[in-house]
Amino acid sequence: MSVEKIYRNEMIVAYRSNVYYKSRRYLGERRKTKKEAELDEVNQKRDFMTGSYFEETKRSLDNGYEDYMLLLAPKRLSYNSIVYAKNLYNKHIKPEFGFREMVSIKPLEIQRFLTKKENELANSTIIKIYSLLNQLYKMMIKWDELKNNPLDGVTKPSPNYREKKIWTKEESKQFLAAAEEYQSFMAFWLALQFGLRLGEVQGLQWANIDFENRLLHVEQAYHEEEKKLGRLKSKASKRSIPISRRQVDFLQTVQKKQTPKSKLVTSNSEGGFLMKRNIRRAMTSVCKQAEIKKISFHELRHTHATLMLEMNEHPKIVQQRLGHAKVETTLNIYSHVRPQVHRDSAERFSNFFDAD
Repeated sequence: MSVEKIYRNEMIVAYRSNVYYKSRRYLGERRKTKKEAELDEVNQKRDFMTGSYFEETKRSLDNGYEDYMLLLAPKRLSYNSIVYAKNLYNKHIKPEFGFREMVSIKPLEIQRFLTKKENELANSTIIKIYSLLNQLYKMMIKWDELKNNPLDGVTKPSPNYREKKIWTKEESKQFLAAAEEYQSFMAFWLALQFGLRLGEVQGLQWANIDFENRLLHVEQAYHEEEKKLGRLKSKASKRSIPISRRQVDFLQTVQKKQTPKSKLVTSNSEGGFLMKRNIRRAMTSVCKQAEIKKISFHELRHTHATLMLEMNEHPKIVQQRLGHAKVETTLNIYSHVRPQVHRDSAERFSNFFDAD
């Protein structure tokens, strides 16, 4: 074994380990000091002797991305998410790193790249770029193609949550009263009562509702582009939500009166899946009819969560109802609720403490 010196203009600029094993030469990474290169030699020799050495792939990021999109993305992502990931990679990541060997890309380069993108992209888009790169490297490490993930040394951008448009309890009731005659009524009711996402609402079946034990099981979502029921947004999205007795009575009444009969809780006039565009069109009409501000369907979910937090429900319960993986996500998104909750809490404590 030996350490190879790397010269530039007759000056030593770096060192790297130089190990021969079974008539083959193995060069280590460039190091600033001879001691670091010698340590690489010791580690390489140990790995050879124990049989744990593997040579990292020389494949480019483009190659890794192609494997990810072919082998993993179809199992993990929805149709829309795959389209978005392709656009994100081709427009932003590929021009910068696509041709590079994955093993050669350093944390500092990625950090500079993300910082540069802050001038042209939304915070949420930069987070998605980080996440996509992270998934590519995790995949290659899992397959024993790489040893290290450079994203471990990159500071992930913090989410910049915007305050959501929501309705008050009174506005929510006003909206539902005006929506009763619409085919999409149950979609609105489910979103406001349980905080379900649109795909979860579209895919909810009567078989997912356990009337006896009063539980609503969120187990699948409808993927309109693929015209089929499939995966939820994440593992945490699969959840069971308790139902009140009043909600049970209401749902059972709806099931009995449903015309035409359908496996779906919310269906179109033929018993099939409601379309997003029709739900959104109906929502616009109802808002106008009810004379309340227009919000998006997804903001019905935010309204549900905000109302629960404002009634001082424990954030952990709200997190589980929404299907967030971490309670921090719930608290960050709905941080605008906390000042009022804190004021109410202060009043309650003061009243309790001063009471005789």
